[in-house]
Amino acid sequence: MAVSHITWRGMPALQIQSDRLRVVTTPGLGAKITSLYDRVANYEWLVSPPGKPFGPVDYGAPFTSQDMSGWDDMYPSIKSCSYPVLGPYYGTPVPDHGEIWAVPWLVESIASDRVTVSVDGRALPYRFQRTMLLQDEATLTLRYAVTNTGSYPLAGLWAAHPQFTATDSTRVILPETVTEMYNARDIPAWGAYGVCYSWPQAVNQHGEVVQLDRIAPPDARTCRKLYVPPEEPIEWAALAEETNAHWLLMRWDPAQIPYLGIWVDEGAANEVSTVALEVSDGFHDALPIAWENRRCPVLAPGETRKWEVSLRVGSGALDIPSTGQE
Repeated sequence: MAVSHITWRGMPALQIQSDRLRVVTTPGLGAKITSLYDRVANYEWLVSPPGKPFGPVDYGAPFTSQDMSGWDDMYPSIKSCSYPVLGPYYGTPVPDHGEIWAVPWLVESIASDRVTVSVDGRALPYRFQRTMLLQDEATLTLRYAVTNTGSYPLAGLWAAHPQFTATDSTRVILPETVTEMYNARDIPAWGAYGVCYSWPQAVNQHGEVVQLDRIAPPDARTCRKLYVPPEEPIEWAALAEETNAHWLLMRWDPAQIPYLGIWVDEGAANEVSTVALEVSDGFHDALPIAWENRRCPVLAPGETRKWEVSLRVGSGALDIPSTGQE
C-alpha cells in the first residue's frame, strides 16, 4: 500500500493504492473522493465528471453547480436551510448540501496506508475531520470526527453523498428485513414527504410499477430519494454489477449512523444515471426537520463525535455479512 501526490483533472490530489483498490481525493475541492477504482475488476465505482468543469465553486453555490461527480460529505445539513435551534446561531443560513463540500480542506497527516484531512466550519463553529484508510487490499475505511469548537450546543447532521456509477445491470441490495421505504422528496411521481412504498418493487403516484433496486438510463429524466424507515436501522447496503459479477459493500454501525437514504438520479440533475447510498446520522435531508423530530446529533461545547464507514469491493458472489440482519 502507498500514498502518492498526483494531479487529478488539473487539481492537486492524493492517491492511496493497494493491489485491489485505487482511491483518489482532492483536498482543495471539499476533500471530494474522486475515484474508487477496483483494479482487479477494471471498474470505476464513482461517477467521473461527465461534462461540467472540475474545479472549485463559490461558497454557498447550489450543489448542482459543481461537476456532479465522486463522493462528497454533507454537513451540517443536506438541504439548504436556516439553522433551527434557538440561541446565538438561530437563523444562520446553511448552504445547499451543507458547506464542507465547497471549501478547501487541510491535509493533516499522511502515512503509507492513510490520509487525514480536516476543515473548519464557516457558518457554524466546528471542525470536521476524515481519515481515509485502506484497511486491507479490498477495503476502504472512512473514519470521521466532528468537534463543536463553539461555546453553545451545536446541532448538525452528516450524510455521505457518493455518486456511484449506475448501469442497466446495477442492483441495489439491502438486508431482507427492509420491506418498505419512506419518501423524502416532494416529487410528483412519489408524492408528499412520508409516503411509504414497498421495497424492492413499488407502484408510484402515477400508477407505474417501479423496480426500486434498479436504475433507469438518464433519458428517463427522473429521480427519487427514499429512506429506510428510521425505526428499523440497518448496518449494510450493497451495489452489484450483475453483468460483470463484481460488487461494492458498505458497512457501518447503526448505533453511530442510524439512517440510510438512497438517492437515485436518472438524468434529472446529472448527465448520467447515478445511485447514492447516503448513510447519515440525521433523518431526514433538512436539518430543521431532523431537529424537530429529535433525529440528529447535538454536540456540547468541546464535544467530539466519531463514526466510520467501510467500503469493500469484490468479484463473484456478494459476501453478505452474517450479522443477523440478512
